[in-house]
Amino acid sequence: MQQTMAKKTSQPIFFYFTGHGNPNPRDINNNVLMLWNDQPLSVQEFSTMLDKLPPQTPVVTMMAQCYSGSFANMIYQGGNPKSPIALQTRCGFFATIKTLPSVGCTPAVNEADYRDYSSSFFAGLSGRSRTGQTVASADYNHDGRVSYAEAHSFAKVDEQTTDLPISTSEAWLQEKATQKDVDVILQQPIANLKQTARPEQRYVIDSVVKMFKFNPQKSFGENANNLDKTQVDTEEQSAYLNRLLMELINISMEKKIRTSQNQKNISILNRLIKCEGSSAAKK
Repeated sequence: MQQTMAKKTSQPIFFYFTGHGNPNPRDINNNVLMLWNDQPLSVQEFSTMLDKLPPQTPVVTMMAQCYSGSFANMIYQGGNPKSPIALQTRCGFFATIKTLPSVGCTPAVNEADYRDYSSSFFAGLSGRSRTGQTVASADYNHDGRVSYAEAHSFAKVDEQTTDLPISTSEAWLQEKATQKDVDVILQQPIANLKQTARPEQRYVIDSVVKMFKFNPQKSFGENANNLDKTQVDTEEQSAYLNRLLMELINISMEKKIRTSQNQKNISILNRLIKCEGSSAAKK
């Protein structure tokens, strides 16, 4: 694997991992994925391997293992959040946040029974489910292609599980959100927050708002407080509420960064969003 990652190439790399992942009790920002023979590969080990690639080699990952959100730290040199952003353009999409297991590890043998992030992500990306059925187009900005970010948004709605999907830019933005930021977001009308959303983000918001019959002119907090208990009596329904809140935080924090005049943070954000907005197919 090290020889493959260190190969001198400027061609884009798409790295997909589905398997087992474990938390690191000493550092949740440095979780591990499990290779053959129960060999762990940590965020920092993986990122150090990526550091050896030419600076002009873009890397996109999609990971479905438990605690996979920790790998969003691959955007940093050596995978360390205290280090500078990596020289290569890197971004990724993960089944769930760094503190939670995912549902990707399933003993199901009937493909039609699979309910996991990677199945939904690739369905959105390709236009077909894993059983070959046509799915609704994820080309939310109508530019003739489906980006990785659009497939990610498709999965947020399609994947009816307890997962909390997250991308590198979303993890980066959410790390910057203070409790005060979240409190303000909870009190803002959903329709107001949605004004600066990208098409794929609006798709997620509109879908979940419709699912719970929310009033978009009211805040997330007010809508959530008025929910009937039967509307959120399963872990999956709770996950959808969390996905909506996360989406609102992403949008709000992006707006805050863009109006901050902090050119370093704006540059990092633009780089991540551009990477996430790329695709395997060319226009």
